[in-house]
Amino acid sequence: MLKGALVAFGIMLGSIAIPLVHWVSIWFGPFIAGFIGGGVAKADEDGIVKFGLLVGGMMLLPVAFALGVLFAFDIGGIWRTLLIVFAIVIVPYTWFGVTVGALLSYLSRKKAAEKAATETVNTPTS
Repeated sequence: MLKGALVAFGIMLGSIAIPLVHWVSIWFGPFIAGFIGGGVAKADEDGIVKFGLLVGGMMLLPVAFALGVLFAFDIGGIWRTLLIVFAIVIVPYTWFGVTVGALLSYLSRKKAAEKAATETVNTPTS
């Protein structure tokens, strides 16, 4: 599960780093990361929420870094308020997006496995 969480975390950070594209990809990054990372981790019914919490917990690292920079350089005014609100909102948003993405990944894998099983059963033998 850790490998899938690292993949998801890398996808989210990568979606932020692409110039101009990040204005769109940052909103869908957690969902896409959850879908791909959940597939890598093979998160099942019991592991989907744990997977989302793990990736959300990983997102605490950049948030802590940003808050550390905020207080170390004594940034004030509206920027301080915006960064604090962003820090409070980003972790639950990440958890929700990753969890929904991992859930859809699980349902997609489950449906594909059921379809493969029914095709195997319905295949005529000679």
